[in-house]
Amino acid sequence: MITDAQASATSTSTPPRSSALTWAVIALCTAAITVEGFDLIVYGVALPAMLDDGSLGLDKSFAGTLGSLAYAGMLIGAVVCGPLADRLGRRRLLLASGAVFTVFTVACSLAAESWQFGLFRLLAGIGMGGVMPSCVALGKEYAPRGRSALVATVVLAGIPVGGVLAALTATAWGEPLGWRGLFGIGGALSALVFAAAYFLLPDSRPAPAPAPAPTGEAGREVSPDREATGIRTVLSHAYARRTILFTVANFAVLLAWYGLNTWLTQLMREMDYPLGSALRFTLVLNLGAVVGSFALAALADRIGPRLVTAGSAVLAALAVLGLSQGGSTAVILGATALAGVGAQSALTMLNDWVASTYPASARATALGCVSGFGRGGAILAPLLGGWILDAALGPATVFYVFAGSALVCGVALLAIPARRD
Repeated sequence: MITDAQASATSTSTPPRSSALTWAVIALCTAAITVEGFDLIVYGVALPAMLDDGSLGLDKSFAGTLGSLAYAGMLIGAVVCGPLADRLGRRRLLLASGAVFTVFTVACSLAAESWQFGLFRLLAGIGMGGVMPSCVALGKEYAPRGRSALVATVVLAGIPVGGVLAALTATAWGEPLGWRGLFGIGGALSALVFAAAYFLLPDSRPAPAPAPAPTGEAGREVSPDREATGIRTVLSHAYARRTILFTVANFAVLLAWYGLNTWLTQLMREMDYPLGSALRFTLVLNLGAVVGSFALAALADRIGPRLVTAGSAVLAALAVLGLSQGGSTAVILGATALAGVGAQSALTMLNDWVASTYPASARATALGCVSGFGRGGAILAPLLGGWILDAALGPATVFYVFAGSALVCGVALLAIPARRD
């Protein structure tokens, strides 16, 4: 077992840099995000079966409402657990959050009524929201020098990898398992990963940054390395504009990304693709996200995050706009892959940019606030898709909304001021 003492003697700001420890942390954080991705995205691949099954009495609009509850829970979990991770330790919060979403994902598979399923998804979402800030903060602290964006990409690639696993599971065994079996598999995989993390994952809790020194001049900015820790740093004069713009960008890209993951299979069915083919689009979306995001992360490590992250959001907007136009299967599959590349890359590098912008003592707080309040976009995405389809406005309108949201993300990122040294 890798003990807390091996990671840092009660919490220093610079963890040991041994290669074995570094890659153990990165692998465990990636595995935790992967099972979170499976449990989150499995709803989208299971949704057609849930609508056809009828046991929960769902229509498209109500299905969108249920889909948004996990993201509402993630908002709560990220905002609450991000600051707690900075104070109590990332390992402790990650394990507690993982246990919560594992238990309630299993509970989803047993729900007898729609209100029970919705409650369990909300509670599972709270756990999911608590996992991400701790994983990104741990990965950031243990990342090899000069490989920050790449490590963030590896860790957050777990979301689309989980989506790929969910789509493959539904394609191969969805019919005999049913939607309940898909949620059960997600819970079982999560239990295995967090059991391993309990025995192997080290902790890291940065020492508090020094309190700000008095300023002799009115209006003078306090240097970032002397800011108070936690939420006061995130909302301080030196960081407030960045925090707001990061949150707007995160809201917009999450609306596009999770909107696609919730509705893409059903949208393809609405466009007269058979279910097996429709599931293939979700698979390609997440495969594109995994493969393409690594190339763009390497570029971001070379030239910086601003243009690459904003450009990724614009790429997603153009690709989703292409999806709205339909066409041959090959063309649509290509556009789907590019949408995955752009949306996931923008989301991944945005989180790495946030982690690089704030001092280590407030890093998980910043990630929790930006990703937490940004989760409003993920909450809205399933609802918007359901409302638009229920109003018979057609799948193209849903794609227009998601494309516009990705474009808003790109504009917000370009408006973020250059970081002061």
